[in-house]
Amino acid sequence: MNMGHRRIKLEALDSLIHYSFALYLGLPIIICTGYFFLAKFGFFGVDSRINGIIIAIPALILGPPCLIVYLAQRDKLKFRFIQATVNEDSFKRLVKEISGELRWTIRSYNEKTFTIKTHPGFVNQSWGQHITMRQVNGGILLNSIFDPNKGSWFITFGSNTRNINEIRKMLLAKIETLPIAQ
Repeated sequence: MNMGHRRIKLEALDSLIHYSFALYLGLPIIICTGYFFLAKFGFFGVDSRINGIIIAIPALILGPPCLIVYLAQRDKLKFRFIQATVNEDSFKRLVKEISGELRWTIRSYNEKTFTIKTHPGFVNQSWGQHITMRQVNGGILLNSIFDPNKGSWFITFGSNTRNINEIRKMLLAKIETLPIAQ
């Protein structure tokens, strides 16, 4: 079974925004290492006797949280698989029906992949999500992350999981009423 990519492929700027919290935590490590590296080789015009432990302190303090945040953000890009047999036309119709019922906006469609944006609001407890639905052999791949155009959020408050569960429930209910794909 070919499931396509295991993670969402974000554009360069969207990836930068998605991983920005990890980059923010890693920035002091990069700055300190760069500064002390340049100072060690005399780029600032002074004789420098910098000890390597000074470089290691920020890395030891901020490195583990930076790595944990990076891995958590990377994990959020994984697709969830729903086993279903649906042809391409039925898949398009299903996505349009679901996004219409939930009042979401379809932003793009290409190569059996829909990108859908939710509308931020206090009532739905959302800052805006970026939902990807891809049709693959044997099923549908789903993912929901915070909309990169709205910034990066490490804590989702369950909104992405709710989106996936709601879509899964609606898809499975609607697929049962469709003719079997051939």
